[in-house]
Amino acid sequence: MPDPRILKILLIEDDLEDEDLLAEAFLEIEEKRQWCNWRSAAIVQVERLADAVDCLRQACLGHDTFDVVLLNLSLPDSPTLLDSFLDIRANAHGVPIVVLADAADENFANRLLREGAQDVLVKPELECAPLARSIRFAVERQRRAQPVQATA
Repeated sequence: MPDPRILKILLIEDDLEDEDLLAEAFLEIEEKRQWCNWRSAAIVQVERLADAVDCLRQACLGHDTFDVVLLNLSLPDSPTLLDSFLDIRANAHGVPIVVLADAADENFANRLLREGAQDVLVKPELECAPLARSIRFAVERQRRAQPVQATA
């Protein structure tokens, strides 16, 4: 049985510098106890869209799903940015998705939110406390939405 005190994150990121910055941010978040609901995070990192889809499918089959997906849309095997999101959403089975954008684009961010993203964060503007808050809120919003969807 999975430990509910450990936040399970699927990080889909192909840029090594961004991956290192996120790893440092996760360490700082844990050190400052900013996860609130969780003691620590377990991060699975993949660099390609196909690997992320496989990872989500395997997690679903094993009934040990992720708590949140952090998704960089510009992946080497992605046809378009929106297609990356739609492919992940189709395979996430209700796991909240927080998009990590390379640059600010309000119109595209709004489109992603309409398509079901929980949040869109601009990577060059990322800071630890807002990142932790965004993840916490995404997980909580999704948990609250699932009982409503199940009864609809």
